[in-house]
Amino acid sequence: MSAIVSVRDLHVSYGALEVVKGVDLDVAQGEKVVIMGPSGSGKSTFLRSLIWLVKPRSGRVVIDGVEVSPQTLMEVRKKIGFVFQHYNLFPHLRVVDNIVLPLVKVHKLTRAEALQRAEEALRVVGLLEKARSYPLQLSGGQQQRVAIARALAIRPRLLMLDEPTSALDPELVEEVLQVLEDVARRGTTMLIVTHEVDFALDVADRVVFFDGGKIVEEGPPDILYNPATERFRQFLKRLHKRTA
Repeated sequence: MSAIVSVRDLHVSYGALEVVKGVDLDVAQGEKVVIMGPSGSGKSTFLRSLIWLVKPRSGRVVIDGVEVSPQTLMEVRKKIGFVFQHYNLFPHLRVVDNIVLPLVKVHKLTRAEALQRAEEALRVVGLLEKARSYPLQLSGGQQQRVAIARALAIRPRLLMLDEPTSALDPELVEEVLQVLEDVARRGTTMLIVTHEVDFALDVADRVVFFDGGKIVEEGPPDILYNPATERFRQFLKRLHKRTA
């Protein structure tokens, strides 16, 4: 299976502070990769740096056969759906128009085409009946489902999600995870930063553990039951305590 993401020797710094330290990672087409790690481990910075939301200091990133560079950045970004922690919806636009706007402005679809895609995506996340609502009329879980719909509407080659449930009240987390499980079953390639162990066990093909700006351990989801490194074992132990 061909790699849709290929990362080599990636370094990312904030000023003098190096946050990502020479990471290599390949993601196969259709693969679901969950990235875990403590706060400050570099996992979210790594994800964002793949499409230069944070510009790498050095290294090579190839996405869908195209090396990310100043010349190719917009082309690459058009192929990727990115879901942030805090929804990033426009409060003055109705739900459907939050999805239609990038399809028209960035992807150059007609409004009719964009509307059709928006409705399809809202149907996938179970929110078609909220199309005419404004974001602030929705719960946090519903807003995040709209953000997922917006990412899906571009028909991405890769869906990247940066802690998509961490800003939600606990009772809203499950509805978002259920939508992501449904999306995963459709064969979408996914790269997800999350602490949701049960989700990783249910959906991931591979789990990657970040610490200190590096990949410390990776493997199939059952490494969550039996980590090879003491560092990952201690992280999971603290995670279980927090969620118990």
